[in-house]
Amino acid sequence: MNGPFWHRFFNETAQEIFTAGGLIVDIGGGLRLDPARGDRVNPDHQKRFGRFLFDPKVQYRVTGYTGQYHPDCVEDIHKLSFADASIDAIICLAVLEHVYDPKRAAEEVTRVLKPGGTGLLYVPFLYRYHAQTTKDYLDYFRYSKDGIAYLFRGCREMEICPVRGLFESLLRFTPLHAVGPLNALLRYMDWGTERMRTVSALQTSGYFIRIRK
Repeated sequence: MNGPFWHRFFNETAQEIFTAGGLIVDIGGGLRLDPARGDRVNPDHQKRFGRFLFDPKVQYRVTGYTGQYHPDCVEDIHKLSFADASIDAIICLAVLEHVYDPKRAAEEVTRVLKPGGTGLLYVPFLYRYHAQTTKDYLDYFRYSKDGIAYLFRGCREMEICPVRGLFESLLRFTPLHAVGPLNALLRYMDWGTERMRTVSALQTSGYFIRIRK
């Protein structure tokens, strides 16, 4: 697979989830896989994983905090309606910064996963403020590796993958982030030496998280 290592981490985990099948719940619809259940579509995700929407062994469900974008069900992540240990996999991308009680939300995610079930999450760390009051969601939190480890301490396994390094993350605060060669240069600076790899693993735009209950 092409692209930076965090893209590979995400794609490999998502592929594993869909290949295993079962009930897969996309909290917030962040995968943006199905145009009928969301406000946007991610073309890359649709190309990679769209075929699984028609796989009889996959039950893909999208939840939303309102019914505005036609999710399968409206759910409050602080109090999910699913039974204990009832879900094979959970996808939860760029949601936890928008919830007022992330500890409770993480406990709910862990509660509803089956033993051996997988979760794929994304949380921001060095990232811009991005509340959208017109869509009725605020922007509460950012997450370090220590905070992530605490939230999902009840899981049997956890792997945390940084997304971007220090310099490329800082570039995202400026309009220059759209300049591809500049991103490539800063990415090399972030990960090209052992010293900077150590720094960038902690000073990053955010983290993909793979948990197993």
